[in-house]
Amino acid sequence: MKFSTIVLALSSVVTLAAGHTVPGLNQLTKLNKRATTNPIDSIYNDLSDVETDFINDHITNLTSFNGTKCNACKNKIKYGQTLLNEYPDQSHLVSLLLYKYCLVSNNNTESKCDNTDFFVTTNSDNYENFNTSSTSGVTSVGSVNFYDNDFLHLLKNFNVSSDLDLTYYCYFKGSTCDLPETPDVNELYGVNTWYPAKKPEYSVEPAYTNNTERFNVLHITDFHLQQYYQVGTESNCTSTPCCLKTSVAGTLPGKNYNFTDYYTSLDPNNKNYGISFYPDAYYDENDNYHTGEYYDFPAHRGWNFESLPATSFGGYLCDIPELLFNNTMKYVSQAHADKDFEFVVFTGDLVSHDLLNCDPQMTKDEEIISFNIMKHYLKDIPVFPTLGNHDTFPYGQLAPLHFDANNSYNWNEVLMNNLWNQLGWLAGTNVSTLNEHYSGFSYVTPRGLKVISLNSNAYYQKNLWSYIDLSTNGDLFGQWQFLIDELVASEEIGQRVWIMAHIPNGDSDALPLQSRIFGQIVERFSPYTIANIFYGHTHQDQFHILHSSNTTSGDTAAADIVNMAWVLQSVTSIQYLNPSWRYYEVENESFNIMNSYNYYTKLNETFTNSGAEPNWNFEYSARDLYDPNSTWPLSSPLNATFWNDYVLQKVANQSDVEFNQLYADLQYRYSPGTPNCKNGTEVSKACYNGNFCVLSNFYSDDYINCQI
Repeated sequence: MKFSTIVLALSSVVTLAAGHTVPGLNQLTKLNKRATTNPIDSIYNDLSDVETDFINDHITNLTSFNGTKCNACKNKIKYGQTLLNEYPDQSHLVSLLLYKYCLVSNNNTESKCDNTDFFVTTNSDNYENFNTSSTSGVTSVGSVNFYDNDFLHLLKNFNVSSDLDLTYYCYFKGSTCDLPETPDVNELYGVNTWYPAKKPEYSVEPAYTNNTERFNVLHITDFHLQQYYQVGTESNCTSTPCCLKTSVAGTLPGKNYNFTDYYTSLDPNNKNYGISFYPDAYYDENDNYHTGEYYDFPAHRGWNFESLPATSFGGYLCDIPELLFNNTMKYVSQAHADKDFEFVVFTGDLVSHDLLNCDPQMTKDEEIISFNIMKHYLKDIPVFPTLGNHDTFPYGQLAPLHFDANNSYNWNEVLMNNLWNQLGWLAGTNVSTLNEHYSGFSYVTPRGLKVISLNSNAYYQKNLWSYIDLSTNGDLFGQWQFLIDELVASEEIGQRVWIMAHIPNGDSDALPLQSRIFGQIVERFSPYTIANIFYGHTHQDQFHILHSSNTTSGDTAAADIVNMAWVLQSVTSIQYLNPSWRYYEVENESFNIMNSYNYYTKLNETFTNSGAEPNWNFEYSARDLYDPNSTWPLSSPLNATFWNDYVLQKVANQSDVEFNQLYADLQYRYSPGTPNCKNGTEVSKACYNGNFCVLSNFYSDDYINCQI
């Protein structure tokens, strides 16, 4: 079968499975909506007898392997690499047989195989009329390519002689092996030789001469614009994101069901339901809001047509519609008029979680729409952006440049670099420099602060490329050397630095070896040079405290505290969260953060407010909330010691349910999905894991092992 035939055949099947619309009245149609079709069945059916037997014979060899699930996973990698070496012209059949082996190993559960190992296209040759202009169109001919995909590149380059590499892969990608003990990165890579030894004078912050002035910085993250959001679709579905034409509830509503019961469960005293069914609501070019005409779904479809139909501004299991994106930025721009934000830290993720419908065009559209909305409302305020795991296609994949000299795998990073340049956000920064660092950059503000942006997909556990030579090459992407060079240059002149990325170093999505490398770099250049670190990704209001390398995360003596990272809450409401954002009050010369101010909106109030705009509320000031008696000096920043003394010590007390509940409330922004932290007289398991384990650990392996 020719290459184009395979790709097009798969494309047509995916389109049929995901693109049909379903009216709400017909229960039979709803049931059909739930029907699934394996997207590669038609490809297998079109294979020749020789090709079919090639696949089946090797699947038999794989399934007959006698060993643990962990060893079977390792054997799959070794066996796949052997086949590629032995049959270099049959790589597409190796892809197909390994995909089918995954299905066989998981009782034909397709979700266990999609977006895990296989098989999404990265090569731009697979797209018609493709180029990297931010105004050009991209026409996808399919999101799966069995001739050239990330997994094939991983197989070709995997170091199968390293059991550690295999174990890491099979822990993160297959959940079949236990997490291995993390080796010492100095012994493994010699990380401590990557930079000059730390001089004694660098163990304290620089001396400041003009540190009395304050200014404000906006931090926003994780919008996840849902381009195909549709009012009236199911917002309480079985497979997120909901609010799509194809979304279905776990249980079909009965004939006596009334979806307004959900509103009553949120607020039993509210009986006046002005349900927000305004499909045509929009903001005009002058930022004025227009509700549009009400559409009476119940009149046409009854009160049981969905278990919870989507309303104008979003739902708790959906990413945000463009309407809420505009509303958020409109409110931010109004706050700017009062707070005068000097610049914006944006820590990634514009593209929705809708992986089934995601293709290059959708990725590109949602990014360009989102950045242009930011530019519209923020005017001339510089935005310092970083790309998230969703801000790439295929999802989460980033290829090292030395494997991709022609940028055919990094087309989206190149596209975004050109767009940022056009929007005027990184004045004087050469686009080619951005391309060299996977959209990472070093930028010095007019006040002298250096902002360093990193692409966290370089250490993302779902990025297949990051497993290549994992235990023999600690800097496969060259990103740590870039960071170290910038930090050394700043250290020599006493310049303070902010570091930003998307995925937190202490999150379970960060590969442990890379997490340890970054932590050691932070320890080496703190507190003299690194002032603050910023992340997004988790969608929750969180922090990570770094303790010195010779202590455990549970040892919180003041002398052991090194630095901390701010993890910003999301604008997207998915995962039962209320949309939120934050700004910082910053010192002029130290660039320490003196206070943080958080704002949020109660999304559930928009369900029944007759289509009115959301009400944004001030949520809390960190200094005022955690230190109401002002025992922390007003001249001292909200540094790692503050968070250790005023927050970590309290969440560590499993008998202090009240404080743990407060901390959880803030993580979820008082949404209906906020967990109940009370488990008898102690903190629940969920709150312990979400509070103490997150806050007390800077390394991903420590965080994973902290879970109870």
